[in-house]
Amino acid sequence: MPQREFFTVKNVRFYNFNWGGAAALGTCSHCTAPEDLGARTSTISNLWFDEETVTKRIKWNFPGRAILYDLDGTTTGMGPKSWATPYFKHNDQPEC
Repeated sequence: MPQREFFTVKNVRFYNFNWGGAAALGTCSHCTAPEDLGARTSTISNLWFDEETVTKRIKWNFPGRAILYDLDGTTTGMGPKSWATPYFKHNDQPEC
C-alpha cells in the first residue's frame, strides 16, 4: 500500500506469494521516516487469492497502523464493508 490516503485495489488476482515472509498485500511501503506514523485507509474489493500459493494475505509493515476497508469481504472473509487492521490491545471492545 502507498503512503497516501484512499488508495484502491480492485479486481486483482494474487499468485505465488509463498516464499519467505511474502504476503499479497503489504502495508505502508517505505514508511521508515520517524515522522511517518502510517494509519492510512485503503479500499480493497474483488480480490482473489490462489489458496495453494498465497499463504499470507496481509503483511503489516512498520509502523503497523494501516487500515484496509474491504468493500465485499473477499479479503477479510468477514462480509461486505469489513475492516482489517493490525492487532492492538486497546481495540478489544465487546461491541467490536
